[in-house]
Amino acid sequence: MARYHAHTSPHRSELTAFLVTALFGAACHGSIADTLPADGVGAVPGASATGGSTSGSAGSAGRGGSSGGSGGSSQGGTTSSGGTAGSSGKGSAGSGGDSGTSGTGSATDPSEFGECPDGDPEAGVTPLAKLSTVQYRNTVRDLLVASGLDAVVSEVTPKLASVPDDSTQASFRGLDHRISGEHIQAYFDVAVAVGDAATKTSERLTALAGSCATQSSLASSCIDGFLDTFARRALRRPLTDDERTEYRDVAEGDSPKAASPAEALRNVVVSLLLSPRFVNHLELEGNEISGQSDYIALDPYVVASRLSYTFWQTMPDDALLAAAADGSLATDAGFETELARVFDDPRTQQTVWQFWNEWLRFDAFTGFSAERPAFQALAEGEHVGESGHDHWKDMVTEIQDLTDLYTWKQPGTLLDLMTSTVSVTRSSDLAHLYGVKAWSGSGDYPSLPDGTRQGLLLRSALLVSSLETTNPFHRGATIRRAILCEDLQPPDPNSLPKGSLDPPPIDETQTTRERYQKKVEGIALCAGCHGTFSNLGYAFEAYDSLGRFRTEEKIFDEQSGDLLATLPVDTVATVQVGSEPESDVSGPLELNQRIIDSGKLEGCLSANYFRYALRRDPTSDSADACAFDRMRTGLVAPGVGLSDVFRMIASEPEFRRRKVGAP
Repeated sequence: MARYHAHTSPHRSELTAFLVTALFGAACHGSIADTLPADGVGAVPGASATGGSTSGSAGSAGRGGSSGGSGGSSQGGTTSSGGTAGSSGKGSAGSGGDSGTSGTGSATDPSEFGECPDGDPEAGVTPLAKLSTVQYRNTVRDLLVASGLDAVVSEVTPKLASVPDDSTQASFRGLDHRISGEHIQAYFDVAVAVGDAATKTSERLTALAGSCATQSSLASSCIDGFLDTFARRALRRPLTDDERTEYRDVAEGDSPKAASPAEALRNVVVSLLLSPRFVNHLELEGNEISGQSDYIALDPYVVASRLSYTFWQTMPDDALLAAAADGSLATDAGFETELARVFDDPRTQQTVWQFWNEWLRFDAFTGFSAERPAFQALAEGEHVGESGHDHWKDMVTEIQDLTDLYTWKQPGTLLDLMTSTVSVTRSSDLAHLYGVKAWSGSGDYPSLPDGTRQGLLLRSALLVSSLETTNPFHRGATIRRAILCEDLQPPDPNSLPKGSLDPPPIDETQTTRERYQKKVEGIALCAGCHGTFSNLGYAFEAYDSLGRFRTEEKIFDEQSGDLLATLPVDTVATVQVGSEPESDVSGPLELNQRIIDSGKLEGCLSANYFRYALRRDPTSDSADACAFDRMRTGLVAPGVGLSDVFRMIASEPEFRRRKVGAP
């Protein structure tokens, strides 16, 4: 085990060597691509010790390992595929880009699950994965709070913020398993900051290890007590005898001068927070199933971590660890008891909301171009962009409140969510856009005006654009990709005619639909692809770029904001959804019903939730397909609510098993 001595200041080369050894194991000291330790302790997926790009090879993780990350460059920032407003949300709409609806990302493909095998199929392959950045930050915070070091949280928050955010490039942040040099440096900085802050006063030393930590020397019993509490929480399980010996050695150090109790405990804290078992989900402990060394029934402590990180995005609490320790979590009854407790915790609600947020890619919206004269004319009287008004936040909050309503407060079905005509917003601004009163927070919810909108898909957060004009191409592509889980392969930009990616210019004689239709007419390269999704967007022309219902479209001069014309909108569209042949819909409400009737939505939601909750792609024709089928059918089964389906992911026997991939 690499040792960090807090009372020394290593040179940069020494720091790099320490980081590599601590996080990746001694076998990686020369090269990250070298073979990792046989026991998998040093394995981290897709890592680079010095930053920049990686080769994508994480080496073997031993009995419980896998080849891990996908490689590639990682700067840790959030990558959004959503549109931009013009060139930067300002100036002329013709300056490039689009109207900036919330992004669509890459489509999840439900067909990847394959068929559910008969009998007792094996679980899908679970690759080695780091804690997601959200999980890492939550774990450090909750470890400190559980140790009575609440005050330390605020002191290390800036260091926690330096850990690179996971990207949504792969649709969900949890699927970004890359580790860069920035991650390694941030992990080191956090570990040192926590070690320093947690041991700088006698009160904090007492909270960390007991009053024995304030004595002139650190007794062995004091170290053992610390390892039984703080270290047990940090590693999410009791230490092995070998680990206990190693951490005692870290506390004692190898300097001629004995470390003080504060220095000794600081060293161990830093080493623990740099342990591969802290920053990763190693899942190495368990019993072989049917004599297969790559298929294990997980140890109760690993199951405890799976439960807490799946539903809470953080470490197990003391109750979960206690259930693992007394063996009850290893029984079906004990597991169901803890699953019910964990699922009923408010943290689960936040985790489920984050699923909706990432699936629908609200973070990709670039904001309203409120400084544009034409946008100001469109939004006159709505206070968009004014101080004290945040329409986008209100719109996203409405989606959270609506999904919460039918998942937790008044548990309902997917159909209830997709056909709801109640307005749950407490925002007077958003209520004004909808033509209703804001909900007071108690009593009955206001009803949306008849014939204007219903369900999840026809709320403003899924309809808005950055500019004063809508973008039916983006709206249609969002439905096709995100809601129906059908992939749209973008054409090679080099093969497109000049100006193909620019919005069509304003024409006072044409509606937005007519301008966009004209843009692709007669261009075979464009028309073939756009024929699969543009008509879906045309049906949503009943809503302007603020998501307001309309029957007429106002055409504004981009530069002056003058009203040029008012034209009737056409929402009739010929669409093909699911296996049904093409046919006309009269507008968004009929299209919404067509989507519901297609059977595609429940499959798309189930496939996306699987990837989000388990942080991996499915293994075809494995137990993953069975889990997917149960969720998909549950979403349309009588008496099965949304919350029941979200809980199903852990109710499957495979949740407590791990299939290890090839190294």
